[in-house]
Amino acid sequence: MTPIRGPFHVHRSRLARTGSVIALAAVLVGCLDAPTPSVLPTPSATPEPTPVTTTYELGVTVWYAGLLIHVDRAVATLDERGGPVVIQLRLQNDGDDDVDLGARIRLQVDADSTDAPIEPTRDSKVPTIPAHGLAGVVMTYELQGVASAAKAVLLIGEAPVHVARVPLTEAGGAPAVLEPVELDVTGVRAVGDLRIRLLGGLLRWDLPDWAQELPSNLAAMTLTYDVAYTGSFAGGFPFTGDNVRLRLPNGSDVSARRDGHSQSIELVGAGRTKTDLFSRFEVPSGLTGRFALVVVNGGSKAIPFIIGE
Repeated sequence: MTPIRGPFHVHRSRLARTGSVIALAAVLVGCLDAPTPSVLPTPSATPEPTPVTTTYELGVTVWYAGLLIHVDRAVATLDERGGPVVIQLRLQNDGDDDVDLGARIRLQVDADSTDAPIEPTRDSKVPTIPAHGLAGVVMTYELQGVASAAKAVLLIGEAPVHVARVPLTEAGGAPAVLEPVELDVTGVRAVGDLRIRLLGGLLRWDLPDWAQELPSNLAAMTLTYDVAYTGSFAGGFPFTGDNVRLRLPNGSDVSARRDGHSQSIELVGAGRTKTDLFSRFEVPSGLTGRFALVVVNGGSKAIPFIIGE
């Protein structure tokens, strides 16, 4: 049975709808009256530092442990936070055997600093250099908080042996490349039936045939000479290291290194001459003054020469 809706029911519905409209209008008015929230300005981004790339053309050759190490160039890409310094080298081996460079190659960031040099990155590796071969090497150093490499120095080796240094600029100080020094030394002496003609000499700070660098207080002096036996004994003259010595400026005598590589041993026939023999002596590094090659055959006589005066 359909309920009968009277006038009272219709009136209540209209009142409800009217109330809803009034409430919605009040909400809209409230929204219009509310203050508009302000928009905060977006903070500007701090610009990243721009790295500066500097290339140092070096073209320096270092003589080290029997190798020629050509330090070609360094490229530094740095800002105030630091960055990489990449150094390009070529290692030349003129010897008859493959060589592994045992020396560390480090970078002293500031030549005036007492801080320890920094090591290259793990990816920086020096390969075995083949006999009569050449190997290219790239060494990378990561600098922290350093914006310039102008005072940096590449160091090859470490105490107690000689250390070569290659500054990237003059601000890094003087280089030390350990280049061998030719000695202009000559003379002739005869003792009995043994005669020696001194031809020349070489001073260096490594032992190339051993692929070793000498201690920093030592140098190697190699003297070359011809040996003649003027006697007539058919068996000839057995020439050894006992027949020569080096006299130092302080008057003391030293023998050639006893390492199997540093002294010629020859049997010189009667009336014959053996040419280009040699003796290699250890001397104090930096020593100058009056030296002499002493010829020994029963008695002795000296062939004097002067270095550094």
